[in-house]
Amino acid sequence: MRSIKGQTLVEFALIAPIVFILLFGIIDFGMALDHRIVLQHAVREGARYAAVHDGCTDIQDRTKERAGSLIPDPHNTVVVAYDHNPASAGNTVKVTAPFSYDFPLMSRFGVGTINVDVSASARLEMVVTDAGGCGP
Repeated sequence: MRSIKGQTLVEFALIAPIVFILLFGIIDFGMALDHRIVLQHAVREGARYAAVHDGCTDIQDRTKERAGSLIPDPHNTVVVAYDHNPASAGNTVKVTAPFSYDFPLMSRFGVGTINVDVSASARLEMVVTDAGGCGP
């Protein structure tokens, strides 16, 4: 009976690190995906706002409102781009924000950072006379 308990302990010691690495990976990936989805929603809201309003700072601020702390400084990170200058109704506006996520749990295992640009576009419903865009 004593050898069975020892065998179970050895098997657990061999399997536990693999299980914990998988668990940490699932948790980290889930948090990264959640942040990405929140940011995608924010830039989509920013693009929709840009379709019916003029003014880069207002569009950037609206995107920041929706993203919360994921966008620390919208005037240096959120890019608003129009496909024509001047832009008329029916043209496209695109709002882009960078997304960077450091994996806090998986960094111990050599997993680094994810860097992607999240963007959304919408059709303009009004004329934008100064459609030079804005951003860094």
